[in-house]
Amino acid sequence: MDKTLEGSLERFEVPDLLTFLNMGRGTGVLVLERPQQETKMFLREGKPVFANSTREDLRLGSMLVRMGRVKPDDLERVLQQQAGGRIGQVLLSSRLLSEDELASFLKVQVSEVIFDTFGWRSGGFSFFDRVFPPLTAVTLEMDLQNLLMEGVRRLDERSRLADVFPDLNLVVEALANPERVKQSVTLTQEEWQVFFLVDGRRSLSEICRMAGNPDELATLQILHNLVQAKFVSVAPPLPAPAAPGPAGEAAFTQLFGDRSPEKVSVEFSPAVLQRRVEDDTKEVVNPRAVQYLSAATRIVVSRLTLITPSGETSFPLNRDSHTLGRHRNNDIVITDPKVSSFHARIDRTGEGFTLTDLKSRNGTFVNGRKLDSARLKAGDEIRVGTARLVYKVDYTSSSS
Repeated sequence: MDKTLEGSLERFEVPDLLTFLNMGRGTGVLVLERPQQETKMFLREGKPVFANSTREDLRLGSMLVRMGRVKPDDLERVLQQQAGGRIGQVLLSSRLLSEDELASFLKVQVSEVIFDTFGWRSGGFSFFDRVFPPLTAVTLEMDLQNLLMEGVRRLDERSRLADVFPDLNLVVEALANPERVKQSVTLTQEEWQVFFLVDGRRSLSEICRMAGNPDELATLQILHNLVQAKFVSVAPPLPAPAAPGPAGEAAFTQLFGDRSPEKVSVEFSPAVLQRRVEDDTKEVVNPRAVQYLSAATRIVVSRLTLITPSGETSFPLNRDSHTLGRHRNNDIVITDPKVSSFHARIDRTGEGFTLTDLKSRNGTFVNGRKLDSARLKAGDEIRVGTARLVYKVDYTSSSS
């Protein structure tokens, strides 16, 4: 094992090092070291193909939890079963991941480890020629220029967003009246979705998980834009609530904000069309940004009815977005160990309501079929864990 290159990261940045090694079509391992962290990048003919790091949150298990693909309790159980084996094999044997999913996540992990080094401004590096990655390693096949471009792009976003959101446990609060925003503002579908998840209780990390986008940075960027536009603000986390009842209790607790279930009461405020001055919104704003439900063809008043052996309990869908899950910050809290922390989301659309599974572990079923997304129809039965809920429509206006 020959060391052919070494130096200080105070003088050479990692993208420059990779470009230099790519020019020489180097094959070997680039070892990067700084206090409390060591990262190894394996190159094949100048292209990074594998990387690992001692940084805890860059390990596969931590990444899967951060992406909402594995629950912390399941990861802890897997680590206890690992006993010196590879965590990937335990995840497969536990059926938490399929082989294709594991391979995909391992490639993402390699890229995340590489991207992490792009921001290093201190430490040292050494390159050892003709050192190869482990035979069992899942390698990354990607053009260096594409890899560098994506890494620099993420570096810029992460540094900016880290200043705005230093703590992902910060709670997001609405500054603008949602009803006024719906009448006068144009947002993209993704921005509307994130805006309606803001309720003064949920943290940045929780909203990222509820949004259902595996790219957390994309959701944080939307939240950053909403902060800049003074639609929302961030505040310190709320005090922890009183301890919950015994684990595994059979009853389901249903919460709509701070209120108990009440009779459906819906007010409709059609858009005001009184202004006659010229509006340049269409000329300036992203064409994907539209007024809320601008293409709506009908008004639908709906509710979910929980079916239990002791009877039925109904809850009105009187918000633009509702979430279901085991975590207390859902709109509908279901205390069932088979239900994920943030299991599913129900969104109002121009035709009614749509149900979206948030990559839950055990899935979301509509009329017995496991679905990622479904437009709900009157009488549809939704099952999450052992909970059975029926979607009911109380009123539908005629099509326009």
